[in-house]
Amino acid sequence: MKDGKKKGLDLQWQILIGIITGIMFGIFLYQVSGPGVTSGPIFLMKVFFKYAGDIFIRLLRMMIVPLVFASIYMAVVNLGDIRELGKIGGKTVAYYMATTALAVLLGLLLVNIIHPGQGIDKEALAALNISTSVPHEVSSQDVGERSAAVIIVDTLVNMIPKNPAGAMAKGDILQIIFFTIFFGIMAAVVGKESETLSEVINGLDMIMQKSVMVVMVIAPYSIFCLVTAIFMDLGLEALFALGKYAFTVILGLLIHAAVTLSLLVMIIGRYSPIKLFKAVSPAIMTAWSTASSAASLPLTMDCLTNKAGVDKKITNFVLPLGATVNMDGTALYESIAVIFIAELMGIDLSVGMQAIIFITATLAAIGAAAIPGAGLVTMGIVLTAAGMPLDGIGLILAIDRILDQFRTAVNVWGDATAGVVVGRLEGAISDSVG
Repeated sequence: MKDGKKKGLDLQWQILIGIITGIMFGIFLYQVSGPGVTSGPIFLMKVFFKYAGDIFIRLLRMMIVPLVFASIYMAVVNLGDIRELGKIGGKTVAYYMATTALAVLLGLLLVNIIHPGQGIDKEALAALNISTSVPHEVSSQDVGERSAAVIIVDTLVNMIPKNPAGAMAKGDILQIIFFTIFFGIMAAVVGKESETLSEVINGLDMIMQKSVMVVMVIAPYSIFCLVTAIFMDLGLEALFALGKYAFTVILGLLIHAAVTLSLLVMIIGRYSPIKLFKAVSPAIMTAWSTASSAASLPLTMDCLTNKAGVDKKITNFVLPLGATVNMDGTALYESIAVIFIAELMGIDLSVGMQAIIFITATLAAIGAAAIPGAGLVTMGIVLTAAGMPLDGIGLILAIDRILDQFRTAVNVWGDATAGVVVGRLEGAISDSVG
């Protein structure tokens, strides 16, 4: 600022304060009221916090479709060369597939070292009334018909929309991406006659970026409400009962984020991972709070472009694609969860069977965007591939919400690292920014 006056705390610190105070307040209210409160002032507070958080998520989701359409269209038009687009797309997909495979490998390594399912307190699990029934999102028929290979084929076929307007109405990001790339290429082919349209869409892009900045003003307060509501439901009992399993998953996610992905940023991206984390930390904390890569997408794009210095032509292509197909955290979590369930059930999985889990979890995570209830259905696919009953899913649902927050944060961090790596390979990073 020209007058030298300091602004308040940076957004990432405001969000962090919201998260910490939300956790503390939520646990406090849980201890005061106990589980399953359905009336009284604390119940009303819980309802308020839930809806206040939901409003924030809806505001973020409201911007996703126009932002993805405008940003990808401008990225394609500004590239102007289909071969250049193919190069960027190929590098992006290769990076996402490689990091997902590394995540699954790390998960399998850790779970075989720690063995979280051995020595677990079965009485504590029973006291939590953990069900072993199959969630309604998953059925044996659905899983049986959808192998990992089928999911990949379905993803490729279903990304072509029958009706672009319908895809936008449903918020189907993969279909929107495909249509927008095709539309942008055709606009580049038409040339001068499409310039007016491009100016309008560029204006839309700028409006949506400004909208993100406005909505993020309420982020710290909304995230406080979201986190409070989550911990009012969860408490700490479930975490204690499944603590060894939760520790294994979170440790794996931290290693993948802080070591695997950070090394790729340093070696290939020639960029400081600390500098990158500082730039995108508001987006990562938003992803952790909302457990939604898509909801945090507008903020991730803003942070990577304006704080990390990655060219918009890279950010606008790599991040929307990553929000749908890059699921490192989910893949790692599934590889650990399947072995954990096997240990709880006393099932011994051979090296060959774990190799099948590696392949299935990698492919299923990449194709997860094509299915409703993606995480649970892909988990069912991996269990089926390992010859295990679907009942095992019920054993991990008690703390799935909190682990979902961690794996979503890692997914978003993976998207950001992809932006830097692809940006460096394309010579599209301004090191002076940030």
